[in-house]
Amino acid sequence: MKQPTNITPQEKLQARKVCLQKQCRIQERKLEEDFAHIRENSGSLFLSGLSWLIATAGSKVTLPSSSQKTDATQPSAHVSGLSGFLPSLKELWPVAWEIIRPYLISWGIRRMTEWFFRPVKRQSKRM
Repeated sequence: MKQPTNITPQEKLQARKVCLQKQCRIQERKLEEDFAHIRENSGSLFLSGLSWLIATAGSKVTLPSSSQKTDATQPSAHVSGLSGFLPSLKELWPVAWEIIRPYLISWGIRRMTEWFFRPVKRQSKRM
């Protein structure tokens, strides 16, 4: 006859800790693989996301709910290409700002240092 093994709470916690550490290592490996994929394909991922954003910006159509009445005076749900492009620009603005901001800051710092620390040019007397 086997005697039941009594597991202490400390042993339970240690077993749980080992299990969680193993799960963490597995998740870390998955994240490393995902980030490696993103690093290797960042350019194509960015361009595909950008093209998707532009392509889907004009197709955002809201259907009228059952409480709303459809009226002939309301504009149609069809969105032309140019008017669909403007909302996509609004959606791209935060991304563009994150790209442009470091260049603007460096340009501004360069201009300010030139303005403050510009050597004073001596004007030579013309004879």
